[in-house]
Amino acid sequence: MSLWQKIALVTVVACSYSLPSLAQCGFAIAPAAGVRWYREQGWQLPGLGDAKGIGPLNLTVNGQPKVWPEGITVSIVLHDEGYRVLFPDAVFDDSGARKRMLARRFGLSRMLRWEIHGTPYAYSYDLSPLDVLCITTVDIIDDRGDGKFRLMTSPGHAIIFRDIVPPPVPEWLSNPKS
Repeated sequence: MSLWQKIALVTVVACSYSLPSLAQCGFAIAPAAGVRWYREQGWQLPGLGDAKGIGPLNLTVNGQPKVWPEGITVSIVLHDEGYRVLFPDAVFDDSGARKRMLARRFGLSRMLRWEIHGTPYAYSYDLSPLDVLCITTVDIIDDRGDGKFRLMTSPGHAIIFRDIVPPPVPEWLSNPKS
C-alpha cells in the first residue's frame, strides 16, 4: 500500500469517527426544537427517585460563600460516579404545537435542586450525551406550585459554579399568598 493510499485510508477513518460529534447535542424531538416545553401532566424528574441522597452545595466565589437572592437555596442531588439518567419519550406542547421528545440516555454530571423558602421549584441537570462529545443542560420547573414540574427549558442554566445563577423564580413564588 502506497503512502498516499495510507493517508487516504486514515483520513476516511478519521472523518467517519468525527461525524457523530456533529450530531445534535441536546434532546431529540420531532419535528423541531424549542426552548420552553410544557407538559400539562408534568415532566418526570429522572434521577430523583434513585438518588443516593440530597446534600448541601457549598459554593464559594473568591473564597467567599456564594450569595443567592433572598430565600433561595440550592442542593446537590447525589448519585454514584458514572451515573446515567434516562429521559423517557414524552409528548409536550411547544408554543401551541404538540411535539414528541424521543427517549434518550445521558451521563449525569450534576443535578441540582432549587428551593425558595424551603419549597422546591426547579431541578437543573448537567448532562453528557453518550454518543457525542458535548454537554447540555435542562431545567425542569414547577410553574404552578402544585408539585407538578410542567415546564422544561433547554438549554437550562449552565451549571458553571463560578457564574451559576438560579432558574427564574415562578410567579407563584414571587407573589406570596396572603
